[in-house]
Amino acid sequence: MLPKGMNKKIADHEYVASVWFERGDGYVSLETPRGRRIFSLDYQGVCDEIEAGYLTAPRFAGFNSRSANSEADWQPHLVEYAKQRGLIK
Repeated sequence: MLPKGMNKKIADHEYVASVWFERGDGYVSLETPRGRRIFSLDYQGVCDEIEAGYLTAPRFAGFNSRSANSEADWQPHLVEYAKQRGLIK
């Protein structure tokens, strides 16, 4: 038997996004609230997945370091990507 709460479904807003972009380099990743990595993509992987239509990017007011690195803006896009790829339910 699992301890109480161990089989609780993680709500979409609870997943943790990490992003970093700078001068043609970067990555995105998504983790559970307890730190289990769901996936990570390097810069080329992000570009490839966007181009293939699997990943959408937030709309930026200008692709600068501050707007591109907004984890709050990326988070719902990364959760949706993980769902579509069968990584989370």
